Amino acid sequence: METAAILKQFLEKVKDDPRIRTTHIAVYMALYQHWIEGNCPTFILVKSQQLMPLAKVSSSATWHSAIRALDEYGYICYQPSFNRMTSSKVMMLG
Repeated sequence: METAAILKQFLEKVKDDPRIRTTHIAVYMALYQHWIEGNCPTFILVKSQQLMPLAKVSSSATWHSAIRALDEYGYICYQPSFNRMTSSKVMMLG
């Protein structure tokens, strides 16, 4: 799917989703930027400590809560690694 279409679809969905808060949007946008910078692979490799500053999230609990919620709500597919030394995988859903 085209990169702009994925972002447009996300923004249209969150507009009417009362569960989505600013933290969710910030985390999604950090993931989106990381995905774009990686030339839009199927899965991006994510380490929370690298993307938290971009999302302006200072608490790892907040980061993990937001990324799990985005997965639960169907905005991304999140495969946590449960290992600090290994990256988690995220697929941007369209």
